[in-house]
Amino acid sequence: MINNCISRGIIYSATGARFIGEAVVSAQSSLRYNHVPHLIFCDAAPPTNIEGIEFVRFEPSSEPFLDKLRNIGRMPFEETIYLDTDTYVTANIDEMFDLLRRFDIAAAHAPGYMKCDDKGQSEAFNDFNTGVIAYRARPSIGALLATWTRLFETWAPAPPFRHPVLDQAAFRRALWESQASFYVLSPEYNYRQTLPGRLVGRAKILHGRSTNYEKLAARLNATLGPRVFNSFPPEMLWL
Repeated sequence: MINNCISRGIIYSATGARFIGEAVVSAQSSLRYNHVPHLIFCDAAPPTNIEGIEFVRFEPSSEPFLDKLRNIGRMPFEETIYLDTDTYVTANIDEMFDLLRRFDIAAAHAPGYMKCDDKGQSEAFNDFNTGVIAYRARPSIGALLATWTRLFETWAPAPPFRHPVLDQAAFRRALWESQASFYVLSPEYNYRQTLPGRLVGRAKILHGRSTNYEKLAARLNATLGPRVFNSFPPEMLWL
């Protein structure tokens, strides 16, 4: 742990200059609305100091997904929101922290659910997307994250089943086996615009690369209430 005197914060894991740059863009989008520490775990120093963002160096493995899991497991705050580097924040998201008064961890279902042959869980237990996770520093979460990392390390060299996002499959298994209490986030807090989706409230976290996040957010949030969208490839600028 880095500094548990600070109760809330947002973190990223970025391996390589491209992803460090993406994390900076995402963190700057969030800082407009969320006045909490923003920390980027990175394998190289940023070119300059950036106001509002703390950079923490780590020694990378040969697998960025494993780096991500290990950095999430460092739990630098009592209440943490982890964001993938290809996210963009359009509003205040304090209510995600508020969930942690009641639940240990929160994540959204994976809209591109890829059924795998991992047995032993209910057929109704869906995959979760691991690009947006809110969690609190509790022994149950430490155990869950350790299991997630162990499963990924075991499965990655020789996957026991076909699945394009192995960290997602490992998270599903770890969550099923965990004693942690969890909540399923609505798409407003992890909107995967590269896939068809449905919104009711304001899309607060966009997840997926875009050449113009502000235009995309304006399109998604032009009206509120139940609404359905087709996918938005990154190059779509006609919004």
